[in-house]
Amino acid sequence: MAAASAVAERMSVPTLDASLDSLVAILVADTNVTSVSDLTGKTIAIDDRYSEQSISRVRSAIAAAGALEVQVSKGQTTAINRLVSKEVPAAIVGLVSAGAADSFPELARYRTFQVPLKPRLSQPKP
Repeated sequence: MAAASAVAERMSVPTLDASLDSLVAILVADTNVTSVSDLTGKTIAIDDRYSEQSISRVRSAIAAAGALEVQVSKGQTTAINRLVSKEVPAAIVGLVSAGAADSFPELARYRTFQVPLKPRLSQPKP
C-alpha cells in the first residue's frame, strides 16, 4: 500500500506545484466502510507531511462527499500504519493528480475512494 501511494504521488509531482484544486485525496478505508458518508463523525488519519491548508481542504472535500464532522488527524505513526493497526477506520494515503488517482490499485481487505479536493458541481435534479 505504501508503495502504491509513493508511485501515485511521484506521478503527480508536476501537479503538486499547481493548485490543491487539481488534486484528489486517496482515501483507504476498512471494508465495512461502503461510502465516504459512512465516515461521518469518525477520525481519519493523514501523514504529518501535509500542511494545515492541505488538511483543511481534505476535511472540506470529505464533508462535500458526504461525511460530515470528520476529524482529520496527524499522528506519530504514518496514516497507513494507523489504518492497518485499526486505530482509525480510514486514512488519506496521498494527494495526487486525477490521472494518478485513476491508476491507484485496489487493495485487498480495503476500500479505496477518490475524493476530489475541488468538489464537482452537482447537476440539477429534474
